[in-house]
Amino acid sequence: MTKKVGIYTRVSTLDQTIDNQLIELRDHCSKMGWEIVKEYADEGLSGTLSRDKRPALNSLIKDAYRKRFDSVVCWDISRIGRSMKELILFLSDMKDRGIGICSVRQGFDTSTSMGEIMFQFVGILSSWEREMIRERTLAGLERAKREGKTLGRRKVTNDTMTAKILELRNEKNPFVRLR
Repeated sequence: MTKKVGIYTRVSTLDQTIDNQLIELRDHCSKMGWEIVKEYADEGLSGTLSRDKRPALNSLIKDAYRKRFDSVVCWDISRIGRSMKELILFLSDMKDRGIGICSVRQGFDTSTSMGEIMFQFVGILSSWEREMIRERTLAGLERAKREGKTLGRRKVTNDTMTAKILELRNEKNPFVRLR
């Protein structure tokens, strides 16, 4: 009996593409003799978002509950989630329903006991890596503030424009609309 799989891909920004992930995942499934039931893709969405804010992941989970496939195939475990809480919740949900998880890049499949241990270990490392990036970013922002650098978006107004805006606001003219 052929193993039925759902493929999940995700990229964090809209200027990235899922194409490279799909090529590798389709090739892997073909080599393994697996039937791809459906491909799920979240584009422009962070892995730190919860499942309800990622429509394709949410759809994949619903289809898993309906037993439409035997396993979820992803390119990298970080595509499923960057939050340890979300990864554990996802793994637990899939395990409860007898759905395996295969990460092509890390080379494991949770349908085996060693694969499940590897999945959890890689999830821990992924979460730790995300926290390290966060800490370095915050340290860099703090250093920039100490150096007196202005953070955030550049002003798009000049002093004349700001004065005019304040003048119009103070007039409280009902015919003047501010956008």
